[in-house]
Amino acid sequence: MPVRRSLPASTRPLATRPRRRAAACSPCAALGLALGLTVLAVPLLDSAPREAASTASEAPARAEDPLRGLWTRYETRGEGEPLRFWYFHGDGKGLYRYGKVGLANTHSFDYSVEPAGRHVGVSLQFRKRGDAHALTAVLEQDARGQTFMTLRGDPYEPGARYRKVESDLDGFEPPARSQPDQASGIGDRLWIDYRNLATGGAEFHMYQLAATAIDGRGVGWFHRGDFDNWSTESLTYRIIGDRIELFFDVREEPNSTAFHVNDGDHGRTLVLAQDPRDFWATHAYRDGGRSFGGPAFARVVGSPAWPAPDAQDGRSPELNP
Repeated sequence: MPVRRSLPASTRPLATRPRRRAAACSPCAALGLALGLTVLAVPLLDSAPREAASTASEAPARAEDPLRGLWTRYETRGEGEPLRFWYFHGDGKGLYRYGKVGLANTHSFDYSVEPAGRHVGVSLQFRKRGDAHALTAVLEQDARGQTFMTLRGDPYEPGARYRKVESDLDGFEPPARSQPDQASGIGDRLWIDYRNLATGGAEFHMYQLAATAIDGRGVGWFHRGDFDNWSTESLTYRIIGDRIELFFDVREEPNSTAFHVNDGDHGRTLVLAQDPRDFWATHAYRDGGRSFGGPAFARVVGSPAWPAPDAQDGRSPELNP
């Protein structure tokens, strides 16, 4: 049944929601910058440096890293605005994210630095593709004390200027491992399908859902890739009975599907009858812990593989009510 657009905003379905203003910072965009990246940085920053025949991976991490921190290309934070930043963790591991606020891709890399005043030699290798680059980071400060970086040899945007900003990742410590907490709903959870591939490597599909409000609405993110290279897409969701509405912000794409949660020997499983990020096929996701809790990846990181799904996990709601 078509929905009248005259309905109050508080009761309006996600499909009829008005378009976001690009200049405003949505709650999803703000949380995504601070938390969506942090959650996926856990496995990368907690891992040992990768052995490779490159200067970036062989050189030891230095005690003083002048690049340590987050360097952003753009100042805007509104949904759909351009997004570019480099993040150097200070121990030879880092991230490069590019795209738009609400829809971006992230590449991880290994690096080493050779400081020489305001010029810093950087040997960098992307972990997924293996591309190696010899760069020079030129650092400068303006009259207000803000620090800027330009990368000579920038593989993505030659001549681009990045400003150093405070970040939740700057003082980030990988969380201690612990058992996942008990939960009954699907909000404030990570729902992940993580698989080791027969052809080598691994991949995940993941819905990261914040807690819902009293009306069943919440914000979240969909991540896809592996822990060396992944994409992130912001969304808004609403639970109505046994259905979930998913609205992907930047694409302005509304979706709705039936869902149910199974309790099996290996924990809870969320089954989407028509997953919009798997070409509307039935898709099962295991409960990976609290969405923004420290031990969110306790059952994923370090595990050789997820246990095989229970037989009923992939059945449609009609066959397995």
